[in-house]
Formats: sequence, C-alpha cells, structure tokens
Amino acid sequence: MDLRKIQYFFAVVEHGNLSSASRSLRVSQPTLSRQIQAIEEQFQTPLFLRGGRGMMLTDAGKQLHEGLQSIERRLRSLKDDVAAASVEPSGEVAFGIPPSPRGLIAVPLIKTFNKVYPRVVVRIIEETSAQLRDQVASGIIDVAVTNTHEPVHGVTAQALGRERMLLVGAPSAKLSMRKETPIQALEGLPLVLTTRPNSLRLTIEAGLAEHGLQPNVRFEANTLPLMTDLVMAGLGYTVLPACGVRSLLKHEHITASPITGLFITWLVARPKTRSLSVAAERFYDGLWAIGAKLVREGIWQAPQ
Repeated sequence: MDLRKIQYFFAVVEHGNLSSASRSLRVSQPTLSRQIQAIEEQFQTPLFLRGGRGMMLTDAGKQLHEGLQSIERRLRSLKDDVAAASVEPSGEVAFGIPPSPRGLIAVPLIKTFNKVYPRVVVRIIEETSAQLRDQVASGIIDVAVTNTHEPVHGVTAQALGRERMLLVGAPSAKLSMRKETPIQALEGLPLVLTTRPNSLRLTIEAGLAEHGLQPNVRFEANTLPLMTDLVMAGLGYTVLPACGVRSLLKHEHITASPITGLFITWLVARPKTRSLSVAAERFYDGLWAIGAKLVREGIWQAPQ
C-alpha cells in the first residue's frame, strides 16, 4: 500500500461509487476499479459490497479504513516534517477537546497558534474524554485534553490543571458561588447527568460513594447544551466543571455553587509509542502554556 492507493481507497469510501470517486481523483473509472481490485487481492478479501446503491464497506473494509486513517496521517505528517526542516511548520494538527473546557482553552489556544504558525491547519474534534483518548491512541488525532477518570491505554497523559465541580441550578435555585454545597446535599436532588461510563458521571458517583451515597438521576444527556437547557427549564440540577458554565453564570442564565471537596483534573494526552509531527509538538507546547496561564490567573489550581 502506497499513499496513492490509500487515497484511491478513501475516495471510494467517501463517494460510495467509482464514478464520483474517479472524477474527484481525475483518473479513469477503469483505472480506479483496477486499483481497488488490486487492494482487495493484496488483502485477500472483499473490501466493498457492490450493489445498485453503490459500494459499501464490508467489515474487513471498515477495519482497513480505520487502520489506514492513522497510517495516512503519519505519511502526510512525515512529508510535512521533511518540509519543515528548513522552513516554518506546515501540514495539519488534529486536536481533541471535551465540551466543558472548550470555551476556556480551544479559542485562545488556536488564535495564538494560528498567529505564529499560519501555514498549519488545525482540525478540532469535540468528543467525550474517553473517545478522544481512544482517537489519540489509534493515531486519528495528535493531542487531546482528557481527565483523570479515563484509563491511559496507548497514551501518555500529564496533569494540566485542576478545578472545582459545581452544583448547577436554575436562577430560581438561588445558588451562590460564594457558598459551598456539601456533597451529601446532592443525594436528594433530581439530577441531570451524563450516561455511564462518561467520566463526569464517574467523578460524581465516586464523590458520593465516599459518603455511601448514590445520585438521584432523573434525566440523562450527553451534550452540555442539552443538560444546561434542562436545568434552566427547572427540571433538575446538574454537576459540571466550572469551565463548562462560565458564560451561563456570567449572563445569569443559571446559578451555581462549588461542591465541597469535588474537583476534576484535566490532562493532556499524546501518543505513547508514536512521535508527533513538528507542528503537533508546537501545538502541544502551546496547550501547556495555556494551562500554565490559567493556573497563574487563579482560574485553575495547580494539579496535585
């Protein structure tokens, strides 16, 4: 498999048929068909189901597609690194971040990075910490923010900063950031939480379990806007990192109170067995600089 064959394979996956794929690649359809057949012969298995609706990946094809995504990114990264040896970095950096710290980290980091390295394209993926960890391990993304409740299989993760977890309610709840809420008070409250095994859910459950308690979960939602919408509608309370509700607090759409003794530690994850491109290394350094700035300004605490 060379880079050209990988590109041919990806084009057929993307377009779902040979005719559209061949046009996008500017090669003849018979040429593309022969290349796809050669790949199938190389792996000794059908990679596509061919039918009236086009070409769909078989299970073997899906497995190959997932593996080639990492390889293709590494080949392009190597090409960019060779070019960067004499000029400024170029190419692509794939960066993953969970919804909660997105507003606090992503925009200022990318704004600063783009100013210094305008030739680098930054691809941003917003997913849960677990999904981002897996994508770093598989090579789909370069660097991600995750947290301490995620296992670190296949990645190296170091603590970036620590912050309070907040009990979040509607304005009518009249919670105050100047008054802490004991974690035991959560037991009787109707809660809007993420589904298990989301790391935010595990953080809350672990904190309650230390006191022999369990959360009273009334609604489950895995997107931050939906969780806060349900809270603002008066359907319950939620528990979120402080960085996830800064804007809503500022505009008084919600009220919140720090939960006694409940914190979340954010980590930076990178591949354990694979080196980063020059551009990704510079981005990684920039992420650490943002974390240090947040600690200096008192927005986060230094990790323990």
